[in-house]
Amino acid sequence: MDLGHLRAFVAVAQEGTFTGASRRLHISQPPLSRYVQQLERELGTVLFVRSRKGVALTLAGRSLLKRALAVLKAFRDIEEFASPSHARSRALHIGIGCGLREALEHIRALHAARVPGSRITAQERCSTRHWTDDPAADLVITRDPPDAALFDCEVLFEEQFVVLISDRHRLARRESVALADLVSEPLLLFERQVEPGTYDATLNLIQSARIRPRIVQGQPPPCTLGAMLMIASGDGYYLDTTSPFTQPHRAGGVAAIPLRDPHVPLEVRLAWRADAPHDVNEFVRSARAAFRR
Repeated sequence: MDLGHLRAFVAVAQEGTFTGASRRLHISQPPLSRYVQQLERELGTVLFVRSRKGVALTLAGRSLLKRALAVLKAFRDIEEFASPSHARSRALHIGIGCGLREALEHIRALHAARVPGSRITAQERCSTRHWTDDPAADLVITRDPPDAALFDCEVLFEEQFVVLISDRHRLARRESVALADLVSEPLLLFERQVEPGTYDATLNLIQSARIRPRIVQGQPPPCTLGAMLMIASGDGYYLDTTSPFTQPHRAGGVAAIPLRDPHVPLEVRLAWRADAPHDVNEFVRSARAAFRR
């Protein structure tokens, strides 16, 4: 067993497919499969359950994953200790959930002061591609709860829900509304894969309100121009989130009304892979310090 075997195992576990792991490691699938098979033979146990959709960790695989991540993290720390200039030159890649650019800036300003010379690149993840599918992301600011076996996370702050409706709607001038006030209106909802955390929280809101709204599934997320046009045209309403660290997506013809009832806040998290190197952990420390303030 060597680090190559462990890297192959971790990549397959985190990507969920041999195809994704081979792209991430820049090797073809046959040698990747051999690495995993050799590791399974050496340990005398099956690590993955294979299926047409991909792979899933066995109980032994999940147990090994925690240990493999710790070993790889320790090795990266040693590499960075031996070559600190290389560690400083690397740019961190941050994935951001829809509208969370202000949260990143809140962290970045403090991180730049704490770690002079640090570099950051970022990409907003507001599409049908989930952030866990991006192996280049070192950290993500997200509303989605990560897999605790693969990712560590820290709650940064909470968002509150608002209702986005046409500014010509009968409720548009109210200081706040309840979901029950909108029970006869179409609720426009995007696909769950776009942002599972917000989608699940929306369903929790509906359940807490004990209502049965008319849900129109498969709509664009509220951060898009298409969604703004639908709202302004009176096609229905969206549930969106707000906070001091959330960039609002608004347009002419759209009113944002605070949701009074039910009150179900949504947590925004910083998530990073459990085998993260030293520079990622430094950014995590900056995030903790920034939001403690």
